[in-house]
Amino acid sequence: MKDKNILVHISGVVAMIFWGMSFIWSTQVFNYLNPTTTIFFRLIISCVFLGSILFLKDLKGQRERGVRVWKSNSGSFGKVKENLKLFALAALFEPFLYFIFESYGLLNSAPVVSSAIIATIPLFTPIAAFFFLKERLTAWNIAGFIISFFGVIFMLLNKNLELTVSVKGIVFLFSAVIVAVAYSISLRKLTLIYKPLTITFVQNIIGMIYFIPMFFIMEKVTPSQIVEIGKYIVPLLSLGVFASSVAYTLWAYAFSKLGAAKANIYSNLIPVFTAIFSCIIIGENINIQKILGILLVIGGLILSQLKLKKS
Repeated sequence: MKDKNILVHISGVVAMIFWGMSFIWSTQVFNYLNPTTTIFFRLIISCVFLGSILFLKDLKGQRERGVRVWKSNSGSFGKVKENLKLFALAALFEPFLYFIFESYGLLNSAPVVSSAIIATIPLFTPIAAFFFLKERLTAWNIAGFIISFFGVIFMLLNKNLELTVSVKGIVFLFSAVIVAVAYSISLRKLTLIYKPLTITFVQNIIGMIYFIPMFFIMEKVTPSQIVEIGKYIVPLLSLGVFASSVAYTLWAYAFSKLGAAKANIYSNLIPVFTAIFSCIIIGENINIQKILGILLVIGGLILSQLKLKKS
């Protein structure tokens, strides 16, 4: 049981590492492709990747049992139709609306700032979880949220303690936070029926369908963008495989074990990893305010999980 708890927390942290990196990968791809095109290609890559894994699992099951075993991975693929409306709602929130708001917010903000705003998701999730999922929080959880919040604030400040965030960027990013909270509520219900890999695959398929009209109406891929594919193919593949596939699957697993409010506290780690990798990969300077913010975020995360470990 203890080993399973460790696996849950490792899954949450690894998912945050990939999502922290996603802000950097997206910034790199946006130099060549528009957000809608990036998201559409990202979802195609994810669906191909996850579909291949599910197909291989099916073949393995056929060899072992002599029957088709799509059901063994999902709990029952047949039940997807029964809950198609819930899947459609979840996919509407995330990846569709969330990716739109996050991407356009990132266009108007630095990666670290964007990830810091996204990290406020745990501050809003407990309220929604209380009303919709009847989840309760302990004093440790609340204290951890407050400390992490101040950590996020410090990460939004420059060396003169001034906020340097575009208003347009703030609006888009906080819109992403709102739909992420809504997604958490719908995801909780899905995790009670399906396994993480299935949830991620189905929601990305539906999300990709949502993006098809936008892709053909709003975006145009020019020949020069295709020629330059070698310059952005690695971050684009990373978005599709690691951010949209592996991270979401790990996150759904952690979510199913911890619940909405407790699992979402891991979102506070996103700006920490974004800051670290921004410094390493794109040479962004990490000042004293950001370092203090990182320490507060980690401290809040640890504090909020103390009660969980005792249970």
